[in-house]
Amino acid sequence: MKRLAITTAIWGAAALLAAPSANAPTIRFEQEARVISEGRSPKVLARRQHGLLLLTTSRSPEGKGFDLFFTSSSDLGDTWSAPLRVNSTPGEVSDHGENSPILLSSPDGTTLYAVWNARDPKNPLGTHVKFSRSSAMNPSWSEAVVVNDDLQPVSHSFQGAAVAPDGSIYVAWLDGRERADESHHGHTGGTSALYISRSTDGGRTWGKNVRVAGRVCPCCRASVGFSRGRVHVSWRGVDDGDLRDIYVASSSDGGATWGKPVLVARDGWKINGCPHVGASLATLGDRLYVAWFSEAQDHPAIFLAYSDDGGERFQGKQMVSENTADPTHPFLASGDSKLALVFQARDAKQQDGWGKMAVYYREVDANGKLSPLVRAGEGKLNATFPAVALGLSNRVFITWTQSGGEAGAKAYLVRGRRLTASAAIR
Repeated sequence: MKRLAITTAIWGAAALLAAPSANAPTIRFEQEARVISEGRSPKVLARRQHGLLLLTTSRSPEGKGFDLFFTSSSDLGDTWSAPLRVNSTPGEVSDHGENSPILLSSPDGTTLYAVWNARDPKNPLGTHVKFSRSSAMNPSWSEAVVVNDDLQPVSHSFQGAAVAPDGSIYVAWLDGRERADESHHGHTGGTSALYISRSTDGGRTWGKNVRVAGRVCPCCRASVGFSRGRVHVSWRGVDDGDLRDIYVASSSDGGATWGKPVLVARDGWKINGCPHVGASLATLGDRLYVAWFSEAQDHPAIFLAYSDDGGERFQGKQMVSENTADPTHPFLASGDSKLALVFQARDAKQQDGWGKMAVYYREVDANGKLSPLVRAGEGKLNATFPAVALGLSNRVFITWTQSGGEAGAKAYLVRGRRLTASAAIR
């Protein structure tokens, strides 16, 4: 009872968003999700011409390892084009959970960017962050380039990436080049450093790798965002006593230098190991949002907070995964005048909280109002590592990986519509 009272007080303090009201938008998803490809880690973009662009990881047809494939749909996901391999070296793609590829586009939508983790063919213990670009209208992926500049046979992985309003591309990742000099300083296990690089020519060349932070949880992905003329990057820190809470650092000079790391919230989660769950950043207007997972006080939950001052401080922490069990892997996306959040979880009321893992969805509008939480989609088996994209005319596209099963991983898609008041009445 005492722990419940403390937890409720924490969640109720400094409420982030207005509670859902009778005027909250009605968001309806199709009843059955569809398998869109073999493989995993589907990432989708909705383009202006009412089409969809998709990146997935599948076994290499050349018989060894995994490849990254691109495909598109001109009918909003009913049918898909033949897959086109993105990575230049067959079988090199390293993709596991948080360490998944990223699909981006230029601000004008004419150019596509892919970022992924690749195994080092000269050293099985090493991986590198790679990048390729393509025209959106006539896909043909460029020869891949390596973003990390040290080329050491260590891990460069768990990457995050985003395109700034000015078209600059930022890629951040967890880097193992400093581990040989690491001392544990009151925590167990290893840590990584966080590095970032910027391209101002559409990814043809990349700037010097810049170190943002050390003592970073080694398997929780980085995330990149922008607000008020600044670039931001998030990570899960490793503090004394194995505290694993979320930090954000900001740069006002295009990533050349970085301010002091800002603690998003002191959850106080202690764990002897890496939880493999990073935060997600996205911007709505001038407000920077961060979504993250914590299991502090033995209560797994997804939280949301925001910054109105360019990442100097975060406020309004609120739990947003109510009535679910085992929520994890939050993913944010923004579009027009709303912010979309997805995560995987079980229904706390089904099978005593041990039902199938599904994808849950909710929105934040421009006024900071929160939509009701919706169970958006599920496959035949557990849904894992969801992602979301917002399309034209209030369309919503959610993808995820179906884990397990004799047939291997499958990529799923479910489509939704955000109904206006008049449409809901009809």
